[in-house]
Amino acid sequence: MKKYLFYSSILTHLVMLLLLMFIARTVISTGLPLPIFAEKTKQNINENYPSIAMFVSPILSEISSWQQNIEYGFKIEPLKWQGVGANVTRASFKTLQNKISVHSALELIAALKFIKPGQVIMLEPGIYEIKQSRIKVFEAGTRYFPIRVIASKLGEVVIKLKGEGFVINQPYWQFENLHFIGNCISHSSCEHAFHVVGKGANVLFKNNIFQDFNAAIKINGLKGDYPDNGKVLGNTFYNTSARKTANPVTPIDLMHANNWQVSDNFIFDFIKAGGNKISYGAFFKGGSTNGEFSRNLIMCNANLKSDSVAIGLSLGGGGSPDKWHRDNNAFEHSNGVIRNNIIMHCANDVGIYINKGRNSLIDHNILYNTVGIDVRFAESSAVLSQNILSGRILGRNNGEFNMINNLVMSRTLLTAAEPLDEIFQAPTSGNFIWTDNPKELTNNVSGNVHLDFCGDKVNASYIGAFLNSGFCMDKVNLANPERQFKYSDIDEK
Repeated sequence: MKKYLFYSSILTHLVMLLLLMFIARTVISTGLPLPIFAEKTKQNINENYPSIAMFVSPILSEISSWQQNIEYGFKIEPLKWQGVGANVTRASFKTLQNKISVHSALELIAALKFIKPGQVIMLEPGIYEIKQSRIKVFEAGTRYFPIRVIASKLGEVVIKLKGEGFVINQPYWQFENLHFIGNCISHSSCEHAFHVVGKGANVLFKNNIFQDFNAAIKINGLKGDYPDNGKVLGNTFYNTSARKTANPVTPIDLMHANNWQVSDNFIFDFIKAGGNKISYGAFFKGGSTNGEFSRNLIMCNANLKSDSVAIGLSLGGGGSPDKWHRDNNAFEHSNGVIRNNIIMHCANDVGIYINKGRNSLIDHNILYNTVGIDVRFAESSAVLSQNILSGRILGRNNGEFNMINNLVMSRTLLTAAEPLDEIFQAPTSGNFIWTDNPKELTNNVSGNVHLDFCGDKVNASYIGAFLNSGFCMDKVNLANPERQFKYSDIDEK
């Protein structure tokens, strides 16, 4: 009996040691801090192995609680926000030719049916509650005579929608200075503010607020036509609560369409509480090409706090069936650019995700309080140049990438503490002023002429999202006297 107990004890300890070694090797291979690894493992077990979840989850929950709590410090009120995204401070329209003024939802719907190229629908101040779940347009604008739907100034007009919102299947439509709100009891019923399909090419969204939608702007092909060459410039996207739905939650959700530019937008609080609990700030996928994400500010968690997985920007998103890809392309997206963005507070997953993204260029981004960057699957190839991030850069499932002059700082294993706090003054609240002189890496190379995050035209070599070492505090609302600390912060003080 003594020998049996002796050898059983040795065997048990050996098994435990091997198990610990396997876990340690797995954690190291993922590049994840232990608390984040534990949280992801717990979610996987709860979803796929419920029979053992009751035994394992409490242990994993305890380990995940070791994670250092890093939160955005201010309360965001979009109509008071002065920074990247939509702003009430932008100039209002004074005089317009070919203007049609409308004062109600019924007048707006009627005007949409009879509008002609070059005309402008001006919504007078008020709340426009639209009862129907789908509003179609029938007339096409032209390059020199687009059709515009606008308010004189942001903050004066609110449009409440449900269902699919506006369906744009004609080219050259423009929308500006409007505040769209998803007006549904069930989150699954408020899918889009806009569904841009088929012939809806060359659309423009500028200085609008999109609130409480699953996918505020959804873009995809239809019957062999593709809505190419769209622009989403200077808008704000957010939700006032986590979306209780199993449907995809991605404020800008693009399939199939080529040559889209998504720039100078503020996207925050796009949390998914139902289904797989995975959401994205924006992605291009479905065999599309030549998309650009530039100078956007992304906060996965700002006013909201959640343990769900939220990913900042992606070329490929969660993927799509090959049979849905445009032109039978093997990739999800090709020749995509993710440049000069600041992505922050996506604590439970990567800030940038490349999924079958061929010839991707990821340069001059700052990723704070994220896991880092993933490049996944053999179809993916990427150049990662002059980015600053905490966490890691990881090639998964044969994804390939080249790194040029990036600053990657590892998060601590036990608490996932944020090392970028050492080099920037107060990055948790968006202050990315360097604490010392900007970091300089060897073999710097000059890039193409472009605008950095601060809007400055640059052709010099620099690392991070902006060239000027002083940073542009106004772009992150820190120059705005109306910004508010979160109530919890005030109470603690």
